[in-house]
Order: sequence, then C-alpha cells, then structure tokens
Amino acid sequence: MMTKRFKRRYSLLMAFLLLPITLTGCNRQADTEEQGFLETADENSEINHGEVIPESKENTAGSPYGDASDEYAGETITQLIEGADGRKISIDAPVYTDGIAQVSCYKYVPKPFTEEMRNALLKKMHPAETWDVMEAVTYSPEKDAWEFVTPIGGTWIYQITHSEAPTEDILNHENIAVNISSDIKQVFPVIDWNYNDMVVEDEMLMEMLNIIPAELEQFGLLDISSIDKDSEYVCSFIHICETQDGQIYGKAIFKKILDGIPVTAWHDLCTVTGKESPFPAKIWGSLFSEEKLGLDNPILSASEAVADMQEQIDQIPIQEEPLSVTKISLEYLTVISSDGDLLIVPVWRFWAGEDEKERCLRSEEVIAVNALNGELIWEKRESFAE
Repeated sequence: MMTKRFKRRYSLLMAFLLLPITLTGCNRQADTEEQGFLETADENSEINHGEVIPESKENTAGSPYGDASDEYAGETITQLIEGADGRKISIDAPVYTDGIAQVSCYKYVPKPFTEEMRNALLKKMHPAETWDVMEAVTYSPEKDAWEFVTPIGGTWIYQITHSEAPTEDILNHENIAVNISSDIKQVFPVIDWNYNDMVVEDEMLMEMLNIIPAELEQFGLLDISSIDKDSEYVCSFIHICETQDGQIYGKAIFKKILDGIPVTAWHDLCTVTGKESPFPAKIWGSLFSEEKLGLDNPILSASEAVADMQEQIDQIPIQEEPLSVTKISLEYLTVISSDGDLLIVPVWRFWAGEDEKERCLRSEEVIAVNALNGELIWEKRESFAE
C-alpha cells in the first residue's frame, strides 16, 4: 500500500513530469547521429522543470573570440597517433559542436553549503504529513554531521566534507542503512540508442532495480532544485552499479550547463538509488557559480587539438591495447591553472570506445586537450570516490 510520503513525492513527480521538458531519457552522452550532449544542447538548455534558461547578453558580449562557428559541424577526424613504448591512439571520430552559440572562459567559484540549503534539501527529500524532519534532525559533534531516523526506519546522515584540490564543500546526504558503496566491480550503462531501443534499455533497468530512468532523473532534479535555485543542471548519464558484495544501485550524474555546453566539474552532483524505490538514497557533490573572464584568442580547432595530443603522446598512460577514439566533442572542464586559479575552460574531449556502450562505461574518464593552450588532460572525475 502506498505510504503518505510516497503519495506526496509521487504527486510532486507527476506534476514535474507534465511540464514541457525536452529531455528524452538520461543518456545525455548519446552518440546516435541524431542526438548527444552537444547536438541537442541548444534544445536541452530549456529542460530543468520546463523552465527556459535564457541566453545571457553578458555571455555573448565583450570578447571578439567568443562566437562558436559552424566550421567544425559534420567534420570527421581520422588519424593514428603513435608514441614511445607502443603507445597508440586511433582516431576515427565525428566532431560535435552543434547547438553551441558561443564559447568563453570562466572563473570557477565554489559555493558553500549553508544552513538554508540544508533545511531546504531535508524538507524537499523528506516530506510527511504527520512528521517534521526539522524536529527530528540532531547534530552529532563526534561525526560533525546531522542525523535523523524517518518514520519508516531510514537512518539518514547529512554532512559536509571538504576537498583539498580544489578547496570546496562536498555534500553527502545518504540513508546509511542502504549502505551505498563505492567498491564497484561492474557497471551497466543505461543507454537510449533510439526511440525503439529505449524500451529495451528501460526494461533492463526495471529488471535490475524496478525503476525507469525518467524516475531517477526527475526525482534527482527535483531534489537538486532545492539547493540549485537557478535550475541549471541536467542529467548527464545513468549507470547501474554492482558492488563486490552483489549490491545493485543506480547512479545518476547531473552537470551544469553553460552556453549550451555541459560542465564536467571535480565533484559533479549525483544521486544514488537502491532497489524498488525511485527516491534517492544518497545525494553527493559540490555546487559552484562562475564569473566570466572571456577569451584573449580564438580557441584551438579540433584538428589542432589532435596535433597537440600527438606532441604529448608520451605523457599518456600506457594502454594494454591501442586506444580507439570514436567521438570528439567541445565541452567545458574545470581545471587549476599554473597560477593556482580555478577555471572553467573549453576542451576538446576525446571519447574512447568502439561504440556508445564502451564510451558510456568510460564516461568518468576525461581524455581531453585544453582548447585555450593545447595542454593534454587525462584524469578521472569519479563521483563519491573520496
């Protein structure tokens, strides 16, 4: 029988889903010829809660190099890059820049998690007609965390940890009884190949978690909206994760959109959901704002980025097999400059994998070239790995 809590949150979801949301599933790293992060970025800038994110006049002014041209549209780069010790990167990849009106550079400004944010998130995630989460929550000095137990027995903790590089707050709010673990042995990407196959992928998620992607996405956005009042986040991808002890859960990653471009940050917001319930059992990540810096020079072309990768090939990790790149996209990435500044810069991202499934499996691995200075970037941005 449906609980009052479920009824209330479910009614919120139904109202939420009826809004004119343009998002079609939660792949958002899709590589079909018709869709993808960048192919639909202009349309998907409308998505959160059906609200249109207006294009800022400030973001299109003040820099002679900010306009994103269509010169790369439809371009495919084919090249074999070779280095010492058998290092090889085989590139046969279309270049995605569609839907990007302009490109810039930003200062990354970490946001602290305030008491107001904590209260808003707790009230949004734990509504009840006969129970008040604000009366139930207590602070534990030993754990430096807020704790409470819900009427149905969920033991929750709300805590803010701090990263060192960069220095910023990281939110961790989870039902510790669910015992979400980062000790993952296998990942199943949830991929919407096209409208016909979408049903098949939904059935896989239904079989393993008894949840559909839209539920993970919309409940995640609903909860994130309590701390992100500007509704600037979209669902980037969903993975079904299996831990060493056989536990299975769904992890949805949410990224901020700037200029129609997804931003991969150091601690992207994510929600984690266990079996049988669409409600997040964990929400984790950081928040940030940005200050526009503009560009002093045009960004590198995709071909120039490939040339820079060739020059730096000996810096990449040695692979057991030649790396196959089958997609190149223009995205934003947070970086720390040589002067220690936190920046959001445009990068040419190289997606490894023979098909969309392989690319999605490696979606938390960033292989890119900084489009401002040609620097090679190769690192992982894993969620709740700290």
